[in-house]
Amino acid sequence: MFRRSSRSLITGLFFGAAASVCNLAQAGILSGSFANVTPGSNVNLTVLGPIDWVHWGLYTEGSLDRKDGVVPQISDFTLLDSSNGFAYVYQYADNNHGYSWSDGTPTPAESYTTTGVWAYGVPTIDSGFEISVPATTNPRILKIFVGVFAGQGRFEAKLSDASATPYVDSSLTAIARSSANRVYSLQYAADSAGQSLHIRWTLQTPHAGDANVTLQAAALTAAGANNPPIVMLTNPVNYASFPAPADITVAAKASDFDGTVTKVEFFESGTSIGEETNSPYSVSWSARSPGRYVLSAMATDNGGETSESQAVEVYVYGSGGSLVGSAALPPTSVNLTTEGAADWAHWGTTTNTSFDHKANVVQKISDAMPMGSRPIVRYTDNRTAFSWSDGTPTTSSSGTPTGIYTTGLTNGFMLLAPADAAPRRLKVYVGCYGVQATFQAVLSDLSAAPYTDRSLSNFFGNSYVVYTLDYTAASAGQALIVSIRSTKLFDQSYGNVTLQAATLEGGPPDPLPVSIINPMRLGNDFMLSFPTKSGSSYSVEQTGALNPVNWQSFITVAGNGSIVSVTNKNVPPSERFYRVQSQ
Repeated sequence: MFRRSSRSLITGLFFGAAASVCNLAQAGILSGSFANVTPGSNVNLTVLGPIDWVHWGLYTEGSLDRKDGVVPQISDFTLLDSSNGFAYVYQYADNNHGYSWSDGTPTPAESYTTTGVWAYGVPTIDSGFEISVPATTNPRILKIFVGVFAGQGRFEAKLSDASATPYVDSSLTAIARSSANRVYSLQYAADSAGQSLHIRWTLQTPHAGDANVTLQAAALTAAGANNPPIVMLTNPVNYASFPAPADITVAAKASDFDGTVTKVEFFESGTSIGEETNSPYSVSWSARSPGRYVLSAMATDNGGETSESQAVEVYVYGSGGSLVGSAALPPTSVNLTTEGAADWAHWGTTTNTSFDHKANVVQKISDAMPMGSRPIVRYTDNRTAFSWSDGTPTTSSSGTPTGIYTTGLTNGFMLLAPADAAPRRLKVYVGCYGVQATFQAVLSDLSAAPYTDRSLSNFFGNSYVVYTLDYTAASAGQALIVSIRSTKLFDQSYGNVTLQAATLEGGPPDPLPVSIINPMRLGNDFMLSFPTKSGSSYSVEQTGALNPVNWQSFITVAGNGSIVSVTNKNVPPSERFYRVQSQ
């Protein structure tokens, strides 16, 4: 890996505005200036970025912290390299000035971090970063904090509709093996709505073999006197749950850097539930029935600008069911056959789509359903090795350390298990890398409080947990809905959640198979008979293959105490398997 030697930063306090470009002949606006940063100064991103801000490299090269409670405006970086070359990005922690914030995510607050990221290319020229922000006809100001080591950098900004002359500057140079930092300020507006501003920061001339450019932070504000207010829900917290009928106080914190907040309006799934014109901002939301609700708030300032908070998800639950969960470090080996008396499941045995489960039972644990659009990837170095002797399609395993994972914020997995009045225990084996994960279990009839856990978290490495869920539902035919997803990313590139296995015990026994009498083919039809009992019902099922088994019911009949005959019509002339189960 390429590393820099000691960094001697050339800095100052936001002084020395330099070359500015503004083309008044075109309808758009794009002007730029730059300044240095005083050694030891603390750049407060919360103050500088009332619309949005971003900081890169807090923990790793993939760390991305940004303003919480707003719709993201500033993109993550794209790593650039020269034609037919290679580019690498690394984290560093020796800026001689710091960055702070008090409204961030995934790191809520930071008092003074000297971190950032640097790009190294092979060959070194033209390696660097590209970011973008939305551009409308309303002027905005974007500040970008960058640096260069042992070389000369090139800063370029241009509007997507080419309605103003691009801003280009190549004056930042660090001689020998020194470093130089600066902040570029761009005032811009496009000629039409729906445009974007694109910024490239690249190494133009290297002075050493490991010359590189750095990217640290960016902050966005509106030009002129009126920037949007800031609003964030303070109550209830995300994933909170309340017993029905619920009286919920919905509260928010709102402020405006260049004016006053005139009102805060509260919403449930886009429908207004009340507003408040004076701080503290809150409304009472009464007599809620069981359900899942999505709450948000919108603030309006004295200039008519508005901003919307990030939404929170809450539950109101009824009675009659039960759901108790716990988390523990899993053992290094688990026998799924022994632990999963009613059913078990394992993912990733041989491919990213492998789904092994208990054979010769009615399948109860569903296959995993991806949450998000990121690919599902198999991995082979899990802490726990899983074995079984009654599986399908893989009959047995002596101990496989495999599983599946998916990357990205809010992405993860969901699975289902049956729920009714019969007590059951579901165990779910999951993990994470470089994220904080949220695990949640919810009964489909909301007859008990959901179980939510956020303790699964790791900045730099792998974590594993087995969740144990003991539950019943208030009514028959329900499901336990289980999910795990990433809710904070510490490693933007590789942060992920994993799913390995699940086991189930308890519940009523599976329907008993019934003896089939005199099966025969009659032309294109197939007929079979079986004895019945009065008061029982029978499901007649068929499949074209036993490995894997995919039973399909073609008729259900009521028992009458005698032998019943059924006919499966127009059966293709191929191998066919039948079974009858009592209900």
